[in-house]
Amino acid sequence: MMTTNHVSPAPPDSGAAVQSAVPPEDESPYRKGYRLPHGLREEIAAAHQSRPVLTVACALADSAVALTAAVLCAWLLVSTTPLCSVPSAIVGCVLIARQLRALENLTHEASHYNWSRHQRRMNDILAWLFAGLPTSGRLSDYRASHLRHHGRFGTSEDPDRRRYAELDLEAMDRSSAAGFTGSVLVRITRYQIGWLREVKSDLTTTAGALLWSVALVAGPAALLADPVAALVATGLWVISVFVFLPVLRLIAEADEHIYSDSGTVFDATVSNVGLLHRVLVHPHADGYHTVHHLWPGIPHHALRRVHFMLMVQDPEYARRIRIRHRLLDTPQAVAVDEQKEGAR
Repeated sequence: MMTTNHVSPAPPDSGAAVQSAVPPEDESPYRKGYRLPHGLREEIAAAHQSRPVLTVACALADSAVALTAAVLCAWLLVSTTPLCSVPSAIVGCVLIARQLRALENLTHEASHYNWSRHQRRMNDILAWLFAGLPTSGRLSDYRASHLRHHGRFGTSEDPDRRRYAELDLEAMDRSSAAGFTGSVLVRITRYQIGWLREVKSDLTTTAGALLWSVALVAGPAALLADPVAALVATGLWVISVFVFLPVLRLIAEADEHIYSDSGTVFDATVSNVGLLHRVLVHPHADGYHTVHHLWPGIPHHALRRVHFMLMVQDPEYARRIRIRHRLLDTPQAVAVDEQKEGAR
């Protein structure tokens, strides 16, 4: 294992406060394990600038696409033959789930105050209104849990590591599409039960999401077709939320870390940069997870640019980063690769 160093100080309100937000414990969290070259500090500082108008526009676009998919698929189901409508409904549910996953990622952005860096109350209001409401997201609870993931990374208090252990996510079979599908299916029930427990803990938030979906899904479907279409659209939305979305969320979470052979945040984090990752599983640059863990205050719209800047200008980053280009890839730690090369 190579020598590790702490990352250079982040700009004010950039997410560095995550570490101080959690009281120290006997069990030390992983060190960052990466040092930013001095010449790139200004670029990283500039990348922390939030753009609330852009982020709100992204959230509105995500909702608009999801709502349109639900209404159009409902119209197809009630007005065309099953041969045409059923495949369209499946595609529509996947698209709805993808857009809801995108909104969940924007809720994650809000937990780091990446909607509005300095207007934190506005950050939370915008995130609740445009991302949290349609996805039953409770920002305060999510923020508390997610900051533990960053601040106590790799310890028993890290909620993501606990979930990795409970579901044995690192053991998911990526040798074939069939094996990976089976790994998802045997875990999805336990995963979804845990998620439903969290939803049921706040009936007000759940009720708000249901009212939102009825008003913006069932209403337009009824106007476009008839009350039957409204019921079908609502049914498609519910199926997307409780069947398709959990699958996408589970796959996305299982992609992000490999704890078992790493001792630093940098080495335990995976960036998922393939086409399928960007289009379906990790919308809003969520796949550039290494950059996110190094600087949680860099907003979604700058993550990809920073990643490619580091790949070009920092050989150490480019050599050590764990990257998954395909869904079935299993990135190896650099130390493991070096040991294998030396044994030849």
